[in-house]
Amino acid sequence: MSRKHTARNAAVEALIQVEENEGYSNIVLDKTLREYGLDQRDSGLASTIFYGVLEKRLTLDFYLRSCLKEPHKKIQDTVFLILRAAAYQLLYLDKVPPSAAVNEAVESVKEFGFPFAAGFVNGVLRGLLRKREEISLPSGADAKSLSIRYSIPEELICFWQKSYGDNFVKKLLPAFEGPAPCYIRINSLKTSFPELRRMLSETGGDLEECPKVPHCAILNHCGAPAETVPFQNGLFHIQDLSAQLVCQWLAPLPGEHVCDCCAAPGGKTFTLAQLMGNRGKVTSFDLYKGRVGLIRQGAERLGLSSIEAGVNDALKGFSKTEPAHRVLCDVPCSGYGVIRRKPEIRYKKLQDTAGLPEIQYQILKNAASLVRPGGTLLYSTCTLNPSENEQVADRFLKDNNGFQPMKINLPGTVENAGMGPDHMVTLTPFSGASDGFFAALFRRIP
Repeated sequence: MSRKHTARNAAVEALIQVEENEGYSNIVLDKTLREYGLDQRDSGLASTIFYGVLEKRLTLDFYLRSCLKEPHKKIQDTVFLILRAAAYQLLYLDKVPPSAAVNEAVESVKEFGFPFAAGFVNGVLRGLLRKREEISLPSGADAKSLSIRYSIPEELICFWQKSYGDNFVKKLLPAFEGPAPCYIRINSLKTSFPELRRMLSETGGDLEECPKVPHCAILNHCGAPAETVPFQNGLFHIQDLSAQLVCQWLAPLPGEHVCDCCAAPGGKTFTLAQLMGNRGKVTSFDLYKGRVGLIRQGAERLGLSSIEAGVNDALKGFSKTEPAHRVLCDVPCSGYGVIRRKPEIRYKKLQDTAGLPEIQYQILKNAASLVRPGGTLLYSTCTLNPSENEQVADRFLKDNNGFQPMKINLPGTVENAGMGPDHMVTLTPFSGASDGFFAALFRRIP
């Protein structure tokens, strides 16, 4: 039986690919939507179901297994994904008729090659319709209950409780629910906040200025920002508030040489060049040629001629690069701070990240060799994991006595959610930032 190109099938297809580790959620979904050729309305529904299932997977599983005669019964992976997609619609989408969600799921399970499971899927979902008001999520403060309520693995919750304390986790989990705001960086070389707001309002977009962070704004009601004329004309790029703050703390000046060591897709490189007024040089590196191409394309779109992008393996050093006044070392990390943007990251096993701190330290040490005497070095990650954050920064200072810590000054709207010294900052959605981020600032002694 041929598979119909419906919104539900597209969502399931993309979910299967994410489960099989075939790419980040946003890339997988974009590719699937292109292949299915859905109109805007159905693409929107497919996206909503896809991200909803990723965000609520553990909660959905609790509801579904509460409707099984054998709660621990093994269910074929694709069949379970179809059940999750339907359950999300039944539990969280008011505009989807329950009968449509159930019937589509029954058809989907046939079209994905499991016709023998059609009756089972129908029975489970109709059971959920009958019992959904009776099923109560656990209300306890223990890790298992929190895991079911907030759909974050118990292992990760326990790790955060041990690392940051119960009060931190109590605030973090609800802050990670729902979509993150769409922050943008206004290209001050080409436009201003009032002018960009006027242009975006013509297509229904609404721009909200961020206090205390110049040229940062939140874009609402815009759909696909990259498809707007102002974006294509290089008037802004999409970048989270936390990432913009990191660039602000490096504080590059016009005429300086700045190096962004692990730069793709280039957002921080672009912001650094803008902070410098496009005067001086920003050397931007990434390991992969294709990703370097993205940096070059973005720089051209934004009119940033000061950027020179090239391929380099930061683990092997920067032997052919001239010393820089300021160096940004935003290393590959576990990504637990960007769960709202890449919801599948929450299911990454902690053991799979165990080797990262050594890689991060080596990259930081190599980046330090680029810093001129009196220059500054900023280490950052988009994760919430002390072994990748504070411990790497502490080790660096201990082993490199040519550097000293520099205080990071926070804007009045943002608080440090960490407990470390003032040259280290932990950003979270509940402390005035958006993504979870870590930064540590150092100065090379003249």
